[in-house]
Amino acid sequence: MASRITAKTRTLGIALVLLVLVGILGPTRTTAAADAPVAEAPAADPLATNDTPSKWEFEALPYLWLLGTFGSATVKGTTVQVDAPFSDVWDLMTGGNLFAGMGYFSLSYDRFSVFTDAIGGYAELSVNQTIPTQLCNLDIRARDKAKFVIADLAFGYRLGEWSLPGLKRPFTLGVYAGTRYVHLANKLHAIAGVSGGVQKSANVEDTINFADPMIGVRWSLPVLDSVTVDLRSDIGGFHVSSDLIWGLSGAVKYWLPWKPLGINPFLNAGYRVIAIDRGSSSDNVNLQMRGPTVGLGFVF
Repeated sequence: MASRITAKTRTLGIALVLLVLVGILGPTRTTAAADAPVAEAPAADPLATNDTPSKWEFEALPYLWLLGTFGSATVKGTTVQVDAPFSDVWDLMTGGNLFAGMGYFSLSYDRFSVFTDAIGGYAELSVNQTIPTQLCNLDIRARDKAKFVIADLAFGYRLGEWSLPGLKRPFTLGVYAGTRYVHLANKLHAIAGVSGGVQKSANVEDTINFADPMIGVRWSLPVLDSVTVDLRSDIGGFHVSSDLIWGLSGAVKYWLPWKPLGINPFLNAGYRVIAIDRGSSSDNVNLQMRGPTVGLGFVF
């Protein structure tokens, strides 16, 4: 009898110990689970790149226009025929008698843009020649200094863009309206006369400044992810200052595969033509400038 009581007492004691342990450890574990920190979503990295492209875009393209000039111009009532291919222009450049700079710059926001395409420079031509005649020799020495600026300024609107199968870049089409400004200045100093005899000199200066309205269309067609074909064409004048002006600029762009500091560089090669017809004006300028273009540009 005593052994049964003792066994029951031991069993009851063990049960009480287990209940105490459960009462202590159970709430502790529950509390620990409740007090465990809740996993939080990682904070956004302030330096992370935003995949949404900006609506602002700036493009700069310094380029070299290997142009020739053809046509005629009237200076002080005298019409001069102009036939200067690029080979003549190259001789002036390599001889240090021609300096010029060109560039295209554009700023756009969403569908709207403003751009300028300008060329300006200075040229100096010299002639020293002796012409033999039956009676005597004639000496002619002349120097012509010319300054020139041709600048386009226009506002554009992108009509739309359309994705092409398998290409990342879309086809874009836009229109623009603006003005073309032309500045031509010549200063001619000439001396002529009989060799060893009387020499006579003359100085002639003339400056032409005019601006014409123009309207145009432009598009960009991707042919590969890294190659696009761009065209810009315009017409103007409308007898405001010139009878007619027109221009055409086409180029192939190769987009380089790297983007330092978020800048997207590209190589540009194309052809440009500018024509001016002022046949009804007093200066009677009828010129066409044309030739290939090469440049290195960037967009950001």
